Amino acid sequence: MGPLTPFRERRFLACFLTGTLAASGNWMLSLSVPFLVYELTRSASWLGVAAVASGLPSLVASPVGGVFADRYSKRALLLISGGIQVVLALVLFAASRAGMLDIGLLLGLAVAMGFASSTQTSVYQSFVAEVVPARQISAAYRLNAIQFNVSRAIGPALAGLVLHRFGATTAFLVNALAFAPLLVVLALIRTRAVERSIATSVVGEILEGARLAWRDPRLRLAVVTGAFCSMFGMSIYSLAAGLAKDVFRVDEAGLGLLVSSVGVMSFLTAILAVGLGDKIKRSTLVVSGLVVYGLGLWIVAATDVFAIGMIGFGITGIAHVMINVSVTTTVQTYVPPAFRGRVTSFQLMGIMLALPIGAQLGGLAADFVGLPTVVAAFGSLQIGYGIWAKLRMDGLRAID
Repeated sequence: MGPLTPFRERRFLACFLTGTLAASGNWMLSLSVPFLVYELTRSASWLGVAAVASGLPSLVASPVGGVFADRYSKRALLLISGGIQVVLALVLFAASRAGMLDIGLLLGLAVAMGFASSTQTSVYQSFVAEVVPARQISAAYRLNAIQFNVSRAIGPALAGLVLHRFGATTAFLVNALAFAPLLVVLALIRTRAVERSIATSVVGEILEGARLAWRDPRLRLAVVTGAFCSMFGMSIYSLAAGLAKDVFRVDEAGLGLLVSSVGVMSFLTAILAVGLGDKIKRSTLVVSGLVVYGLGLWIVAATDVFAIGMIGFGITGIAHVMINVSVTTTVQTYVPPAFRGRVTSFQLMGIMLALPIGAQLGGLAADFVGLPTVVAAFGSLQIGYGIWAKLRMDGLRAID
């Protein structure tokens, strides 16, 4: 079985293509909202608040979405959550067009979209296993990493262009339209039958999934490492609007290019990861990725030259794939099918909750010491964790 075999499954291919478009729309939104927040407040602290507003709902939405994904049809759940995201994006569009969008309404809608997006992301990650045969699951999740990173390259670049040429109002409309093809595909396809959990209580099932994820050292290390990478790595992208404006002195298009450099390098690295398969141990990729992540952030912190900043951001994109493809493959390889939704949701909750916490801490600190200092500190923490894992945690070999 080759690394591209899942593409022979029409269901997977259709979801891959339309899911890439929908995810690109989400990345547009993730850039447009912070841009507007910074335009309204000119404060890095408010960027952190916006990240919290978008990410904190995952504390509830991700585990509940995981329970429902194990109980019920993931396809139906994706249709509902995707439909809600479309409606909320249209509300953003209408409010912006009417001139009613202030910081309070913007953050309130960000919270609502955070709930819908967290649920959709949690369910979609476990849904992939239902549109390919069981033997293709690992390969499908590597390809899914390409989908994620293609969208991260396309979405911010398109957002920067749309913001620069047409403004945030149009960006919100494009975000809503980007979901339509995926919803059509989800309405038409059929998924393979899988084992489902027996419904008891939501809290009980969440705790059951949490115990499984914590007691299995492979799953525990994967979840914790992904969360750490998010808190002190991915969180910097939420502060990119401040870096673009105050450090690199570029406009909306430059902001889009800055964030897209992460996606471009992530995409190229994900292609390489698909080709390599399991030829390199996951533990080696993660430990090396942590060090590479830190080096990329150090480059960003050390310069005010836009081109060099893009290089630093691009390096973090390489590291992101090295770490996150590895930990995601570990989770999807070792989790029992009846727990797939819940354990996947805990992995995503760790990532999505850690990101706004890191952004809020970084934003607050940046108002006192400056964004470059915060970026350098976060890079040092990434390298420190990589060295600690190598010397004191058996090089993370448990995840292999």
